[in-house]
Amino acid sequence: MPIDRLTSETSAASIEVATPAPLRVLLIVESSGGGTGRHVCDLADGLTARGCEVHMVYSPTRADRMFMQRLGELPDLRAVAMPMRTGIHPSDLHAVRAIRRYMRQNGPFDVVHGHSSKGGALARLAGFCTGAKVVYTLHGLIMMDPGLAWWKRTFYQAIERVLSWGTSLIVAVSPEEARAAIRIGLGQSRVITVPNGIGPMKLTDRTAARQALGVASDAVVIGFVGRLVEQKAPDVLLKAFAATVRQVPQSRLAMVGAGPLDASLRELAAKLGVTDKVIWLGERDARELLAAFDIFALSSRKEGLPYVIIEAMAAGHPIVATRSAGVEILIEPGRNGAMVEAGDVDGFAAALTELAANPASLARSGRESRRMAARFTTDAMVNDTLGAFHDVVGDARRSAARVQQPKAPVPVAAAAPEMKIDVPRRKQTA
Repeated sequence: MPIDRLTSETSAASIEVATPAPLRVLLIVESSGGGTGRHVCDLADGLTARGCEVHMVYSPTRADRMFMQRLGELPDLRAVAMPMRTGIHPSDLHAVRAIRRYMRQNGPFDVVHGHSSKGGALARLAGFCTGAKVVYTLHGLIMMDPGLAWWKRTFYQAIERVLSWGTSLIVAVSPEEARAAIRIGLGQSRVITVPNGIGPMKLTDRTAARQALGVASDAVVIGFVGRLVEQKAPDVLLKAFAATVRQVPQSRLAMVGAGPLDASLRELAAKLGVTDKVIWLGERDARELLAAFDIFALSSRKEGLPYVIIEAMAAGHPIVATRSAGVEILIEPGRNGAMVEAGDVDGFAAALTELAANPASLARSGRESRRMAARFTTDAMVNDTLGAFHDVVGDARRSAARVQQPKAPVPVAAAAPEMKIDVPRRKQTA
């Protein structure tokens, strides 16, 4: 069966069609926080709701509060904590042995699905010669970082190429990521695209959200949500904002997030003379503040497909982001925002200024963002991923079962124990 599906309108449709029997799936994730952790929990929830038996091996080392809270809300998921190192380390051999032991004791599994670089590597090593199909979701291929040293890029490419030989399917969350995977030699026939998606959102009242920020009614609030780290390039946004506020004095920059660059960014804001124009909000649930924004900005050097941009679009905000932020299928320049090159401060400032200075364009672009965001749903992501699983598992597991719609929400349980546009889905990318 060719791996080629259509948009969420098709994949989420409640039409009865013949589908394969439910699968037994093992998810493996080391970067169990942020967007990757959210994706894995959404996938686990959706797969179990569709009748699959889902297990998860996750590392508690990088797990954030939201990830752990979400685990506690998934009682049908069999989750086991296993400490893993982010970088390459001798302990990886122990992790592989432990995962293989878990597979022997709790298997057999139809699919072993690794997420992000370390989770993907461990899944492929542990799944070797077990009979399970191994799937790897990239979540932001490290080689896409333009600031990566050439020798590191060469080293990581070599590892990915070798591991790709033992991979049944490689899932990219954006077309940019899929093209990068094919370009470095991971195999065009095994690379597909399944974008992230979000569920229904309940936003805080706009008036209340803006009062929480302490901004005037006529302020144009440019919002940023993310870790304050080099990958996100928040310094680029800060410099671009300093140029924008000179043209649109009522502009304000709301920074939601924390990280190692916090102190240096505050110093930069002081040097740029915009200290009183920047609102530092720290780490918190951005959905409580999204309604207060007028524009959403992301200056990242590298991303997969950011959930926060889809949420900002659903909240009705135009987007200004770098091309390397995985936004090709989220932004249509001139309709719902703008894309600029990574590191281009002047280009970023011009895009922000054009929107901030034109209320009519701001409102029109926001409406378009909301319309486009409706195409990116959690149900579409889960359905397309499950369809891809069945494609690689093959006819031996097929039956005359019917599509199972998601079950009603279940009560919260205790946390897991320790131990565009019409977006093509799952389409091979040239």
